[in-house]
Amino acid sequence: MPKTEPITAETVTNIAKQFLGQPLTEADAADAAGMLNALAADMQAFRGVKLADEEPATTYAAAEGQP
Repeated sequence: MPKTEPITAETVTNIAKQFLGQPLTEADAADAAGMLNALAADMQAFRGVKLADEEPATTYAAAEGQP
């Protein structure tokens, strides 16, 4: 998988305005961009993890009365 370009604070600001209708402070936009870039790096690292077909999987189903 090719390496992606980092998400910028400007991108986060535009998303907040366009999709959420809320402005962000510069500090919040920078913090959100940092968090998203860290998440993207974690996801990139997990793409290399090979799972065998017989690996167990944990699944969750919503149950009435459960959080």
